[in-house]
Amino acid sequence: MADKATGNISSSIMSDFSKMTLGGTLSYEPANAGDKWVYLETIADGTSSLLVQAGAQYSERYVRTDGTETETATGDIVRWIAVKNTGTTDGSTATSSGVVLSLEGSAAYNNTDGIFIDSGEIVAFKTAATTLNTLSAISVTVTNGIPASPSSPGDVLLQVAAILDDVSV
Repeated sequence: MADKATGNISSSIMSDFSKMTLGGTLSYEPANAGDKWVYLETIADGTSSLLVQAGAQYSERYVRTDGTETETATGDIVRWIAVKNTGTTDGSTATSSGVVLSLEGSAAYNNTDGIFIDSGEIVAFKTAATTLNTLSAISVTVTNGIPASPSSPGDVLLQVAAILDDVSV
């Protein structure tokens, strides 16, 4: 099937004395017609909320004139997702705030299941069965490269691209 998602990453690790490199790919090829792309830009703030809301339009090659486009639902399953913290509040105003994603409900700066995305960074991952109603995001204050405070630092613009299993198909 076409429309495969692929991410690449490489990391320089260890001290300068014993530097090494790790690299690899993260790919997902849609399994059937129920696997669909969604792309959106969304703003995370200091209140935990769903990263992708129900009712977001799936990316389709053609837009219907009758307004019956396919939309996301809370039970849709995240198969592959990439999330970028743009480092801005609105596309142009810079921010140093980070974002924490939670795969199991409400996001917080100190989630034990949290995925932290610092300003300007991107993450890509696959999930086994995470649904849109459990994937949440919150903006966080960052100190020394880690989420450091439950206080609301304000808005963070995120770019989200994902392949979701549309459970209504």
